[in-house]
Amino acid sequence: MTKTITHRSRVASHGNGASASHLRGLLSEAKTTISGVGPAAALDVRALRDRLGASVTAVRARAKAVAKVARRKVSQADDAIRAKPYHAMAVAGGVGLVAGLLIARRRSAR
Repeated sequence: MTKTITHRSRVASHGNGASASHLRGLLSEAKTTISGVGPAAALDVRALRDRLGASVTAVRARAKAVAKVARRKVSQADDAIRAKPYHAMAVAGGVGLVAGLLIARRRSAR
């Protein structure tokens, strides 16, 4: 149908003055073509919106579950640190020492 509209518009522009009735017919045909495509596109958009909504809901549920687990783990770590603060400082110092040695080794290798 697009070819028909394009062809008619070329004929109208090359003709000796396009008549108003021909232009009205062309406009009417364009409106019919657009209105025929509209419902199909609306269904596609609606289906896409539904799928996107379901995905967003699933992601939110997963994010809530991950946040709940993270809060629980942080609470456990906090309890362990409060129960044995010197042990926690020793572990943190040991991790810092190992990280520092690895960084220094990497820099000296360059």
